[in-house]
Amino acid sequence: MGGKEGSDDHTEPPAERLTFLLAISAFMAAFGTSFQYGYSSSVVDQPANIMKEFYNQSYISFYGVPLAESGITVLWATTVSVMCLGGLVGSFLVVPLTERFGRRGALLISNVFSLTGAILFGFSKMANSYQMVILGRIFVGIQHALSISVVPMYLAEISTTSLRGGVSVMHQGMLTVGILVAQVLGLEQILGSDELWPWLLAFYAVPSGLQLAIMPFLPESPRYLLINKQDEEAARAALKRLRGHSDVDDAIREMRIEHENEMKEPKITVIALLKSRSLRPQLIIVIGIMMANQLSGINAIFAYVTSIYENAGVPEDTSAYATIGTGAVNVVVCLGSVLIIDRVGRRPLLIWPLLVMTITFALLTITQALTENVFCDCCPRGRFGPAEAGAVCPPGNLAQLEPYSNPYQWISYLSIAFIIIFIFAFAIGLGSMPGVFGGELFRQGARPAAMTLQ
Repeated sequence: MGGKEGSDDHTEPPAERLTFLLAISAFMAAFGTSFQYGYSSSVVDQPANIMKEFYNQSYISFYGVPLAESGITVLWATTVSVMCLGGLVGSFLVVPLTERFGRRGALLISNVFSLTGAILFGFSKMANSYQMVILGRIFVGIQHALSISVVPMYLAEISTTSLRGGVSVMHQGMLTVGILVAQVLGLEQILGSDELWPWLLAFYAVPSGLQLAIMPFLPESPRYLLINKQDEEAARAALKRLRGHSDVDDAIREMRIEHENEMKEPKITVIALLKSRSLRPQLIIVIGIMMANQLSGINAIFAYVTSIYENAGVPEDTSAYATIGTGAVNVVVCLGSVLIIDRVGRRPLLIWPLLVMTITFALLTITQALTENVFCDCCPRGRFGPAEAGAVCPPGNLAQLEPYSNPYQWISYLSIAFIIIFIFAFAIGLGSMPGVFGGELFRQGARPAAMTLQ
């Protein structure tokens, strides 16, 4: 009677929470690598004309003759696309680096490639060599392949179950931050000038240097330490640091059960993963989401957003700032999704934003077509109105036209609204999801191969 009723030896495990070390580990992993991938997506856009002129002058110094316009186009297209060649090479390094050196080790090694690229960029103008720029893009492409594969893996493995979605979104969040920073630094008033563009390209050294300085002091993936290295003591130590408490028995037990199940299955390589029927549904989901991400039209939006703003009446000298504002919307919404992804769930954040994107992109296509065709500002009566006998459109002297205003200008404003809605839906849905699913749907043994294919 006088005893404590209902008492037992089992105590509830401490509540899972975001500790400072978990937050800084996720941030440094994403900032040091994912940020660079986003930065590369936009860094060459604004100084493009300046760099093309440098290419021509460099070509003259090497071969004594100027480049034809078609030659400059080919060289510039090579500069932009050659990063994909580096990405192909880097994709083959994901599995060996993550298995031999761990997730943290692979991230640190990836910075060797981006620092090499930064050095080539920084000295390219001094050496008057466009070849150094192209070679540098190959090296950063290798780093980016490691980034998009290893970072989601590391984030998923260091986070708790209840926080995994929000932590994993850091990968895409830092990618969008990289795009925005490249747009800001690429302004002519900052680093996008004729003298400073090599420093703009060499900015990769900043996130790489910070990660190399801080990441060695942050924990390795506990799952890698326990399952791959068979070092339970190190795994416990890493879990205690990341969780902020010493009760990690349940986490260790969960990982051991997963490992025991994996030992019953053959080692999963990329080829084995493609052949595995049991893992095929997960693989289809992951690849399908990534394909939807790449084919969604977001790249077309960012490629033409400046011209869309100019058609809507935004002055040409300020359209770059409007583009930066659009990039800021992408960043804010993507980072904001961290707060809701674990509450709302993955499936709703895929389906509903995708529906909104489909509708808004269709409407944007219509408004853009109407903007181009409904009204012609060289024709007083509009493009489809009857022209006067002998009239020429455009007339020889536009100053002879009577003052008029475009009665369909509001359609251009609708285009701006649809762009913002589309980016909002993308950032909260397809923009955030790819890195989350890859880390959650596969077990430890298949995860590196799955990330390589993704």
